[in-house]
Amino acid sequence: MKALILARFQPFHLGHLHAIESARKKFDEVVIAVGSSNKKGSKENPFSFEERKEMIEMCIPNVEVVGIEDMESDEDWCKNILQKVEFDVVISSSSWVKKCFSGKREVQAPDLLVPELYNGTKIREKMAKGEEWKEFVPKKVSKFIKKIDGEKRIRKLAEKDLEF
Repeated sequence: MKALILARFQPFHLGHLHAIESARKKFDEVVIAVGSSNKKGSKENPFSFEERKEMIEMCIPNVEVVGIEDMESDEDWCKNILQKVEFDVVISSSSWVKKCFSGKREVQAPDLLVPELYNGTKIREKMAKGEEWKEFVPKKVSKFIKKIDGEKRIRKLAEKDLEF
């Protein structure tokens, strides 16, 4: 059986790594779908699809990574994924994803690693506030974020979001 793991990976963190490794033990094949792949440069989506893909590939060798664009309608979004990738099961903790795939594919919850800690929004908030965040992402990802000046980018985006 083939599984599709769907998330935004903003940034790729240890919780994602844990969920993917667990899925790879359970399924014959796992494809990683990067949601909001057409979004970048905002507080919610600071990293581009290419940057997120690189973060994933540097931590998980020999994995297929596809970009999934946001679309106007849920139906078009789901249809786009079904046309882009063949899979049997969707792995996502999102109730919205579950609703979108209802009657089309089985949706299973990922094996989550302390979601209160390993959460992209919280990690970005820590970066924006200058708090410690590196312990929540793989070492390769923290080095990559440093290389692309990602922490500074997130701070600027957070400041911009506060402007009126």
